[in-house]
Amino acid sequence: MIRAIFISLALCATPALADLRPAPGYFLDAIVATSTAQQLARSCPEVSVDPVVISRSTGEVLGQLEADGFDVNQSDMGMLDASADIKSRQDAFLAKHSLADGASTEAVCAAAKLEIADETLIGSYLVEVAQ
Repeated sequence: MIRAIFISLALCATPALADLRPAPGYFLDAIVATSTAQQLARSCPEVSVDPVVISRSTGEVLGQLEADGFDVNQSDMGMLDASADIKSRQDAFLAKHSLADGASTEAVCAAAKLEIADETLIGSYLVEVAQ
């Protein structure tokens, strides 16, 4: 009897899990770029985030998610947990710039300015500010 209950519960739960899809790359890129740009701006007095660019990009990403069939009104948007993918991308950024916990302000600013110069997505969310 208990086995039948577990099987029934598993069968009932399976369709909901089946509806969840992996987060698309463009969404992961935007999440990482936004959070990384914000952290760079908090840690480097020589750069700031560009809220207009971030807002425009967010609108475009949400529109693309809707076009791809994701429900942006759901808390999970119909996506599987992407925290491991996000952490992997964040770790790749830190490795790219040789940044570790406690990195100097100079190292963080150098990373931010390189992102701007290389015209990356992260760099597009940043602007240099006058000192």
